Amino acid sequence: MPYGMTDRLAASATRRASGGFTLIELLVVVAILGVLAAIAIQAMARYRQQAYDAAAIHDLANAVKAEEAYYATYEVYISFTANGPTNNAVPPMVISGTVKLEMTAATESFQGTATSTRGSGKIFSYDSITDTFISN
Repeated sequence: MPYGMTDRLAASATRRASGGFTLIELLVVVAILGVLAAIAIQAMARYRQQAYDAAAIHDLANAVKAEEAYYATYEVYISFTANGPTNNAVPPMVISGTVKLEMTAATESFQGTATSTRGSGKIFSYDSITDTFISN
């Protein structure tokens, strides 16, 4: 090696040891964090939708129980529509903040649907004749 070249290499190594991170290293770390954040944000949005859908299912199940309790007392099913957040007077029940609930009564049966305005857009249904919950 030519004279002076070793001096420059030694000076560069000394500067690097005491100077910290290079700009490239910092940019790589920021890029990796950005990719991880993008993945986490998408997953979080999906989890929130699932939580809102779960609230719609829960409210529909509560409405089914309220319909049956009302029928046991008055021997008639009742039709109603409710948008949350609200307290439904007849039959008595609480509707979550983002849930739209609709119950349609017939003489000996009823059907219900529920959806969340902030959920995945699925409509959850119940039919008292078959006693089944369906997700559309």
